[in-house]
Amino acid sequence: MTIGLNNVDPRRYPGAPPLRGCVNDAKDIRNLAKLNKFEVREPLIDSQATADAVIAGIKECLLKLDEGDIFLLQCSGHGGQVKDLNGDESDGRDETWCLYDRQMVDDELDQIWVETKYAPGIRVLMISDICHSGTVARGKGHLADLKEGGTQARGDDDRQRILAELADPQVSFRFMPDDVLDRNFELGKADYQRISDQTRAAVQSDERAIKAAVLLLSGCQDNQLSGDRSNNGLFTARLLNVWKDGDFKGNYRQFHAAIVSQMPPSQTPNFYPIGQPDLGFWLQRPFTT
Repeated sequence: MTIGLNNVDPRRYPGAPPLRGCVNDAKDIRNLAKLNKFEVREPLIDSQATADAVIAGIKECLLKLDEGDIFLLQCSGHGGQVKDLNGDESDGRDETWCLYDRQMVDDELDQIWVETKYAPGIRVLMISDICHSGTVARGKGHLADLKEGGTQARGDDDRQRILAELADPQVSFRFMPDDVLDRNFELGKADYQRISDQTRAAVQSDERAIKAAVLLLSGCQDNQLSGDRSNNGLFTARLLNVWKDGDFKGNYRQFHAAIVSQMPPSQTPNFYPIGQPDLGFWLQRPFTT
């Protein structure tokens, strides 16, 4: 399932800048999945990618899986952060996907992993080329517990420095301005409070409540921005370059490391597994069905 939003509803995000490479990202990752024998559906593009459509699509896909199957979930668009209303974020902010009509809060993804009655033992691969998306899969993450070391940001979110490092005037950012996010939050405040109330049980549950092995490959860390270009997002472009039409033979850890090596220091893709620890999943060749 792939999602790409170059544009969002201007009535819900007054003043939101358009993006350029997100629709291409969704189509390119769908094509990659198809070539690797995934059962694919048409991408959700712009106005098709409402919060209800995305949530329903994820649940529908999960319910079709049998034990050991893999679900590929990709999203490219604006990323945001909203006030944490249920007290589960140390920095007081929830990370979000800016879908067409509203922001999908990371707690909602956590609720899906915890409460959807899918078959146990499935794998979920998330690719999120969005600002602030380093932990958007939610959960608690395993790498610190396993003492393998998580991916650390190599820089901050100074946008002008990122541009200088890239030396590419065609690069912009998948960053939703704070005033647009604030206006969106005010317009949907009742919805965001409802979401907080509904997801409270899921985000406070034990990690073992997630019966899937979920692996997030994100475009950046929570405190960073993702670069946008006319053809693809910077992260997606580097991912496709490393994949090289299937010539890449390593595992997910090596795949992630190879992508990071091609990124500027101020945009550090994350490797973030949650749910059931599954070293075998992490050590598979990428896009293995």
